[in-house]
Amino acid sequence: MNAHTPNRWIAGLSAWALLFSIAQACEGPRAALPAEKTSQGISYVSGGVGLDESGALKGARKDYSLDIETFQSANGKNEYIAAVPLTITRPNGEVVFQAPSDGPFTLLRMPPGTYIVKASHQGQTQQRQVLVGTGLGAKASFVFKPS
Repeated sequence: MNAHTPNRWIAGLSAWALLFSIAQACEGPRAALPAEKTSQGISYVSGGVGLDESGALKGARKDYSLDIETFQSANGKNEYIAAVPLTITRPNGEVVFQAPSDGPFTLLRMPPGTYIVKASHQGQTQQRQVLVGTGLGAKASFVFKPS
């Protein structure tokens, strides 16, 4: 064995550890992403409780065509809220999605089209019209007043 063999072994081990760390860092946000669900044929993820999960959902926005966020205004700040019933209809009133949010973020795989998104919280209901296209995702944000 020559004098350089231990240094090569240490260098190889260090490179492996670095690659493993990079792989873990890249996988981390995906690992924290909630499981995808389906409602009325529409695939979606919902959540965002905790930094890991909210970071994962924010990172996954590009993979979904509709991004819904729910907040409650409190003390001059918008705080995230969960358990918000969401209903999405076509302009003719046909319901195409209905489920409660599991957190402040709900990402959906909606086909292109015009939709009405309704969210309800503590007796208040708000709605937004969104145009889901084939390019960038559509977004609907809801800010509710405290009751």
